[in-house]
Order: sequence, then structure tokens, then C-alpha cells
Amino acid sequence: MLSKVLPPRFSHALDFLEMSKLNEIRLRVGYPTIIYYGGRYYLGENGLVDNEKDAITVSAQELNDIVFRACDCSIYAHNEELKQGYITLASGVRIGICGEIILDNDKLKTIKNFSSLNIRIPHAVKNCSLNALPFLHDMDGVKNTLIIAPPGAGKTTFIRDLAAQLSDRNITRNLLIVDERNEIAASVDGQASLYVGKFTDVYSGSPKQFGIINGVRTMAPDAIILDELATKEDVEAVTYVAGSGVKIIATAHSKDIYDLQNKPSFANLLSSKLFERFVVLSCRKGVGTLEGVWDRNNSCLLFG
Repeated sequence: MLSKVLPPRFSHALDFLEMSKLNEIRLRVGYPTIIYYGGRYYLGENGLVDNEKDAITVSAQELNDIVFRACDCSIYAHNEELKQGYITLASGVRIGICGEIILDNDKLKTIKNFSSLNIRIPHAVKNCSLNALPFLHDMDGVKNTLIIAPPGAGKTTFIRDLAAQLSDRNITRNLLIVDERNEIAASVDGQASLYVGKFTDVYSGSPKQFGIINGVRTMAPDAIILDELATKEDVEAVTYVAGSGVKIIATAHSKDIYDLQNKPSFANLLSSKLFERFVVLSCRKGVGTLEGVWDRNNSCLLFG
């Protein structure tokens, strides 16, 4: 999929790498290309290089062409995504975008004159959730669970595997994934290209509020999985659904539970003790390091 959007010389450089190890590519106009490949490296003409002077750089025209191709040659058709600062490819690759913000009556109209990209490559890491799994369910089923980690620490990878484990082990027979950015299941033509379990349904590209509320009405799930709770509206939708008896498994950007408590949009949610379990991930020993599992009373059940 990357070869369809990247300039040929970048695709050629990536041919020297194992794609299963590639997590991120950062492109900035006129500056060395940085990749995360089990560590931080520069991308040279023939793969990894340690010296930034040997790294390839991207031009403004090349960077704009990447965005154009990522939008299937129609910026207009993907403008709603662009307004949120990213484009998601069919494979689940997400391209974060920086550039000139255009406002219309103080409302974001679009982004143009792109200056930098952050290309994030999803991977299925089988069994990465197994150590935490025993603490996330009991005889009554799944626990309301929040996975907490800073950006790039493996939250989406963790919940993708967790969905498969919960489904394939018959812990839940009706699981719904609300895949707003199409990163969890990476659906292509409505079908998941990354495995998420045999008893799992997927709303791909759905706004969280729509997927959560309408999913309960139409799919009658036992549990809903979604990525990146962030806004007050997200929190309100989760609270509404949890009140109907459907379990919630979600992720949030934060360093740890205490850091999350300082975010205003989460204050009421945390004080209500809706979430019964908290899983904290980090990059301390590599992406997806399990720091531990806590219950709603901040008691540590598993120390990573």
C-alpha cells in the first residue's frame, strides 16, 4: 500500500527493510526522513542509516503528491478527514498531516500547503494482550476497561488482539468495534484486513457517537471496543451506553491513570468509576510494554 503513495525512491529505500518491523515514517519538507524500526533511524537510499547527512529528504512537491495519492487523487472527497489532520489508507495506515490551516468564519475549512507527514503502519501482534486478559473478564463477562498509554505505545495493537482473544475464546459472543479511523480492523470494502475475531462486527469509518449509540440499537453487542476517547462527546456516548448494560473497552492518550485524572473531560467519568479495569502501556522496554493492570479503586492487580 505504501508503494502506491510514496515517491519511487522512498519505496525503493523501504524495499531493504522488513515491513513487519516498520512502525512509523516521518517526512518533513527539506529535512532528513526519520523512521521508527525497533528504534529511531534515518532512511537512506538503501535502507537504514545512522547519520542524518546520509538520509533522503522529501520535497514540497513530493509531499503534496503523497497526500494527493493518499486521497485517491481527490482532496475534496477526503476533506472531512483532512480537517481532522489525517488520512487513513485502506490498509489501516494512517497519515498524520501538518500544513497551512484555512479557516472560514473561525471554523476549520481545510488544510493545504502540506509541510510534514507522520505515516503510522499498523501491525497485528498476536497474543500481545494475553498477560492482561485474565484480569479483564470474569464469570459474568467482560469488564469495562480503559487502556491508557502515550501516543505510539501500542494501544491500538493491544485492543486489536484483545478483540480477537475475547471473541475466539468465547468470552463474548457479540463484540462490536467502532473503528472511526479504520486502524483497528483496517477494513477494505467493508471486510477487516486485520484479524479481530470470529464473533466480531465492525463499523469502519464511523464517528464514535454514531457507532456507539446506533450499534447498541441495531447489533445488540455484549461489548463495544473503540479507540482514543478524547472529547466530552465521546465520554458522554460511552457513559450512555454503559448505562444500558453494554460493556466498553476503550483507549485514551495519557501517561498513566494519575495523568488522566488531570484531564477535564475525564474527571466525571473517572469519579463515576464506570471503568472497572485500567491497563497502562508504555514504550519503556519497547512499544507495548505492559506497565500493569489496576482496578477502579486504584489497586494494582498486575505489575508489569
